[in-house]
Amino acid sequence: MGNKGTLIVDLDGTICPIKTKDEKYEDLVPYLEVVDKLREWRESGFRIVVFTARNMKTHQGNLGLINVHTARIILNWLDKWEVPYDEVLYGKPWPGESGFYIDDRAIRPDEFVRYSLNELEDIVESGRSKLSRGGTYA
Repeated sequence: MGNKGTLIVDLDGTICPIKTKDEKYEDLVPYLEVVDKLREWRESGFRIVVFTARNMKTHQGNLGLINVHTARIILNWLDKWEVPYDEVLYGKPWPGESGFYIDDRAIRPDEFVRYSLNELEDIVESGRSKLSRGGTYA
């Protein structure tokens, strides 16, 4: 698997809902449309890497605590729901309540579910082409 490319996929808010205070991570139900789409992409030759910030705030960025208290729950949950993955990376920096992830290859979860590979490449290229070579957005 994985000769076509790699999908780097967030977990909370992308593969599953963001947990509320009254919920347990183990009880979350995934977004089945996203899981189905991940299966399609993996079957077509893409690698899937889950990259998560889960509990980074809770454990103040301590990856040792994430490995002890969070990793096993995530792996068990992914396996329970048969979410395809080739790797799971922990320790994605948490941007805080008001921060963002900014990336020129970013696709929103609703776009991932709705569009084909060619359409997603067009979305990415469209965003990139708006930046002029002089370093400003046209």
